[in-house]
Amino acid sequence: MKPVRRALRPLFLLLFSASSLTPAFAQHTPPGFRARDPGPRPNPKSAIPNPVPNLNANEIALFTESLLRVSELEGTCDTCVQQPQGVLPLDPDPSNPFSPKKLVNSAGMGPVFNADQCFTCHSQPAIGGSAQRKNAAFEVAGRMGANNTVPSFEERNGAFREVRFKFGKNGARDGGVHSLFTLAGRSDVPAACRVQQPDFDREMQERNLAFRIPLQLFGLGLIESIQDSTIRENMRADRDEKRSLGIEGRPNINPNTGTISRFGWKAQNASLTVFAGEAYNVEMGISNDLFPIARNEDPECNKAYEPFDVPRTDAVSYNNPLKIMPAWLMFTEFMRFVDAPQPAPMTASASRGKQLFKEVGCAFCHTPSMQTPGTANPSGQWDEVGAHTVALRGQTVNLYSDLLVHHMGATLADNIVQGNAGPDEFRTTPLWGLGQRIYFLHDGRTSDLMTAIQDHFSFPGFDGGDNPAKDRDSAKYGFSEANGTVSRFNRLPEVDKQSILEFLRAL
Repeated sequence: MKPVRRALRPLFLLLFSASSLTPAFAQHTPPGFRARDPGPRPNPKSAIPNPVPNLNANEIALFTESLLRVSELEGTCDTCVQQPQGVLPLDPDPSNPFSPKKLVNSAGMGPVFNADQCFTCHSQPAIGGSAQRKNAAFEVAGRMGANNTVPSFEERNGAFREVRFKFGKNGARDGGVHSLFTLAGRSDVPAACRVQQPDFDREMQERNLAFRIPLQLFGLGLIESIQDSTIRENMRADRDEKRSLGIEGRPNINPNTGTISRFGWKAQNASLTVFAGEAYNVEMGISNDLFPIARNEDPECNKAYEPFDVPRTDAVSYNNPLKIMPAWLMFTEFMRFVDAPQPAPMTASASRGKQLFKEVGCAFCHTPSMQTPGTANPSGQWDEVGAHTVALRGQTVNLYSDLLVHHMGATLADNIVQGNAGPDEFRTTPLWGLGQRIYFLHDGRTSDLMTAIQDHFSFPGFDGGDNPAKDRDSAKYGFSEANGTVSRFNRLPEVDKQSILEFLRAL
């Protein structure tokens, strides 16, 4: 049976419905005024993010070590590194105070990769953030003499885009990441390494590419600590009001455990550990305990062990508790312990926008907050529930997401299937930290909040508009679940729209 939203949401109702509008929507708009995105707030003075408050001494030590590990600049082998390991950086960079951006000081890369350092993708507005304004692809492509060509869809002043192929040559679904770069030409691989980049131009001409930009990593330990029951309870809340707007939403379920996956653009990853292991293997080509096989095993290029990044067994590392954990697992600890984004003080207009955000229906999907279970001081053994980390228990998580996937129609569809998430479905992106993001939507197509809002609207038969992934299937998708809410937003006076934009930039 098709969802109610697709069968019963006539376009004219979505465009012209004025139900549930409050008197606050009827303010007079000054002549000529048009709402506009105020732009990102200034970055913090330090690029070093804060840990979750109230971590214990051991957790703080792990967090600090994780910063060092995930800032390592990767190469192919331990004997190829340009900087001795176990010493402070020789050329600390003010924008990356933990590890040099120019000297390789780690190892394990396979023949194909997207980046060679975690912070290449996660640096805005601080370490662990999202894509920076200047596209790092142009720096990574030629590192150590590599002869990569930067794909044409990467713009110097645009988001660093990862690319997936929708279909294989046989017409079957692909959906996997196809690495941007190879090791060919680098000084840390044999001269015989000749592995080639994919023919991205041909795939782009055939409209077979789908793009993703980096998500912020802040506060993910809090999101991981939210119970499935809380997500489901929130899904069932306000059901009638949601359906009146065409909103459904459903969890992306892990097929093995039956639990709710919640990380990634389509909620395709069930845990931070899987997220971290996959990132090391897919983004940097480093095999590990979770993903032990290299993504390319060209014998002339793949000179790293499989799996490469495993718990250290040499005497020096084994006797240092912080070094026993491999880098990919330390990346998990970083995501678990890094603090959530903190909002800015709200102006009167932003405070009004917060209320309007709820009234137009945005908060039905972008749920303002959820709770993690447990208490810091359980009274007995039967109260020992919630996260093992005390600082993550009993917390209000101001994520602005329901962690469900929703049908978004042709304007956002990328024609990629991941788990239960279909070709036009995406997880509701958490909005905390949005005030300092530069690029929006899964493909980074815009830096304008107003455009991002309008691109949530779509209807059957639409060709996808400004969607860079639109293709022959675009007209097959149904209504976007956000249509009713976007229509309400568009009916607001410009001053009210401006208040919502200012609220979003305060997050």
